[in-house]
Amino acid sequence: MQKLEYNGWTNYETWNFKLWLDNDEFSHNRARELAKASNKDVGALASDLRELATEEAPEIQASFYSDVMMASVREVDYYEVAKSLLED
Repeated sequence: MQKLEYNGWTNYETWNFKLWLDNDEFSHNRARELAKASNKDVGALASDLRELATEEAPEIQASFYSDVMMASVREVDYYEVAKSLLED
């Protein structure tokens, strides 16, 4: 199955993650703090963003829905988001 770009981002999951970072006050502030602490290291910031997304995942019982949700979290291109944050 071919992956298609979404609104200029690698995929829907990446676009949606960045959308929430930009529009949720807590996430926005946390992402900015992580960007400042990264010392412009895109890889380190990408890793921190992946951790942030995983930490924020709600606790739900193992099910089809939890598997699909976590699969989507793994599809985010955190490196692309990190690059974008550091360019801002």
